[in-house]
Amino acid sequence: MGRKLSKAIRIKVAKRAEFKCEYCKIHEEFLFLSFEVDHVISVKHGGGNEYENLAYTC
Repeated sequence: MGRKLSKAIRIKVAKRAEFKCEYCKIHEEFLFLSFEVDHVISVKHGGGNEYENLAYTC
């Protein structure tokens, strides 16, 4: 990807998701590993770092 997401964007995405995985809906407090912000449409397929293309994932 080359471009890192800012901490502010990561927090904004996590808050939108209510700190739950946007795919399986498990809350982050129930997992040992930390969550990530992922691209819904990957960068290699033309997706970008727009807020709408980011998902909070386990």
